[in-house]
Amino acid sequence: MTDQTRFHYEPGDAEPLSTAIVSAVAIAHNENVLDQKWILANDINPDALDALFFDGKPNMRLTFEADASTVTVDVDDQGQFDIEIESHR
Repeated sequence: MTDQTRFHYEPGDAEPLSTAIVSAVAIAHNENVLDQKWILANDINPDALDALFFDGKPNMRLTFEADASTVTVDVDDQGQFDIEIESHR
């Protein structure tokens, strides 16, 4: 049986979404970003991800599986990002 935990991460204004997701997954798993073995590009195209959310289009949601986690990116009606990591480790 796995232990599931949820972690929320709000990226900074200048932080690319793909970078924020890598950081969020590492923090959720109590890992150093540079030491983690997971590579975002193995699960989703980082350039396409950044382009999809480039302008902070309001009311968007994307969910995908990555590094034994479910990653959900939400953009609220103000264009603010929230990244939720549900770890399945």
